[in-house]
Amino acid sequence: MSTPKKLFAAGLAAAMIFGLAACGSDTASNDAKGHVYFLNGKPEVVDQLQQLAQDYTDETGVQVDIQTASSGSYESTLTSELAKSEAPTMFTIAGYDEFAKYQKYLEPLQDTDVYKLLNDEGKANSHKVGDNAYTMPYAAEWYGIIYNKKIVNEYAKKDYAVIKSDTDIKDYDTLKKVIEDMTSTRTIWASRPPSPPRASTPPPRTASWLT
Repeated sequence: MSTPKKLFAAGLAAAMIFGLAACGSDTASNDAKGHVYFLNGKPEVVDQLQQLAQDYTDETGVQVDIQTASSGSYESTLTSELAKSEAPTMFTIAGYDEFAKYQKYLEPLQDTDVYKLLNDEGKANSHKVGDNAYTMPYAAEWYGIIYNKKIVNEYAKKDYAVIKSDTDIKDYDTLKKVIEDMTSTRTIWASRPPSPPRASTPPPRTASWLT
């Protein structure tokens, strides 16, 4: 079995034009100017990427093809495409686990012009092995927990509460303690009077929503 073709994992958005310049000539093509194949894992930005690819082609003459995997199928699509002779020149990965899985396809980037455009924080977030940097960070997705501030602060007034106010929740351990205490029987029901019996009412009408 032949050695896997070395590829760049530099899925860029705002800085993609520089990323293409760094790796465009590394993809096999009969075109002397090169050819870039970018496998996109973010369907929500496909229009912007297509426009960026067209602008790059207009400026450099290098053909850029964008293929976008359907929602929920990116990894299976990537695995399939990497097995082909004309594999993606660039593709996106999410996290170190995927980096470790696909590292054999990657080429070091630390000496490229696009990598040198990164600030210190960007370079710190590139996946590395030794002195070699293999990825270009270009997006971060954050997750959080939404809670009812009024209910939390009402709980915080209780003499048995584990916090004094919602501003005391600054880490996961504190949040966990609050949730466990709030969901205990004494906390849920101690501050709630029993509900009065309700009169029988007709069922509500069905509502239709446009989404």
